[in-house]
Amino acid sequence: MYRYHRLLAAFLLSTMLFATRLIAGAEDWRIALCISADPVHKMNVSWRCETRLDRPLVQFIQNSPLAKFQNLPLNQSRALVEEVRGRDSSLIYVYSGEMSGLEAQTAYAYRVGGGESWSEWFVFRTASEEAEPFQFIYLGDPQNGLMTHVPRAFRAAYSAAPDAAFMTMAGDLVSVPDDDQQWQDLFHAGGWIFGKVPQVPVMGNHAYYYQGQWQKAPAKQWRQHFALPTNGLASLPETNYYFLYQDLLFVVLNGNTQRKEQAKWLDELLSREKAHWIILSMHQPLYSTGEGRDGSKMRDAFLPVIDKHQVDLVLQGHDHTFGRTFPLKGGVVVKKREKGTVYINSVSGSKQYELEPMIGSVFAVTDADKQFYHVIDVQPSTLTLWSYTVDGKLKDTVIIKPASNR
Repeated sequence: MYRYHRLLAAFLLSTMLFATRLIAGAEDWRIALCISADPVHKMNVSWRCETRLDRPLVQFIQNSPLAKFQNLPLNQSRALVEEVRGRDSSLIYVYSGEMSGLEAQTAYAYRVGGGESWSEWFVFRTASEEAEPFQFIYLGDPQNGLMTHVPRAFRAAYSAAPDAAFMTMAGDLVSVPDDDQQWQDLFHAGGWIFGKVPQVPVMGNHAYYYQGQWQKAPAKQWRQHFALPTNGLASLPETNYYFLYQDLLFVVLNGNTQRKEQAKWLDELLSREKAHWIILSMHQPLYSTGEGRDGSKMRDAFLPVIDKHQVDLVLQGHDHTFGRTFPLKGGVVVKKREKGTVYINSVSGSKQYELEPMIGSVFAVTDADKQFYHVIDVQPSTLTLWSYTVDGKLKDTVIIKPASNR
């Protein structure tokens, strides 16, 4: 009997110790690996939990086959913490950190936490300092069906490009941003993919819908879930930004506000930063495919700059349909050997609209009532956009050549 009680006591003690030593998964803490302004040497990460961690840290090390690699000397950086209140007045702790001093084209393992509470280990790879070939994932609005339909889109996209350099979602990640359950559902859909593939989110119009009405400022929950570059307009922190990934200049615009100011900023940026490829991502499209939609405000603001700098590709959402234009300049299809810009609209969630291209003659292909994902392949001589329906069937392929003056 004495031996039995000793075993029972040991079991209860081990259970208590296990309970205090939390190992969290990506979904548990909503962990998001986020692109930095310098993806060769830095990467950002954000997470949140109901616990105020003791000395919150991001720990990272070059990936290793050793089973006890965590016992090697680890790099670590202190994380910032912010206390926020939910709609139910519950207290949440939001963390963000940076991994810096990274080596180019190198795989790193990282985890986040503090004290006795840590996440699982995730692995990512830094960019190269040279113009190496790479791929990335693009998805239109998730927004609806986050627990039911969106997971298959995320997983199909990752399966098609498991070594993706990053993943961009063109706005409206959730429908009502002050509804915390919707963010929980989004991170359920993304799961460990969000912790492994650097995220490049775009702010959509629904970021401005909270407290039951449309607002002038975006919901605070956006910056609570992502840690993004702050190199855009100071008035649009982490919603207007850019980064150079090898020979690609990738620019995120906030199509909801300050469009003229962003157009001026974009013109200055593209005049200053030289890259072999230029891709823009924004939520509201310049050329609409959704019923009753028109992108005239977006065209008025951005089309002169896009044409001036011969932007290669523009990735968009908002219309909950699929459409890819011919190469365009000034709203007109260019001749065969002329340089034009390709625009694409897409949707990854269950919310779907009727198809009604505003300018039908500019679209090479359209579709509706389907979920899509896209893989962009970046090579020195070509940029290839593959568009798939969520069941893995190839819907469209377009090959883009770089501008001759680059």
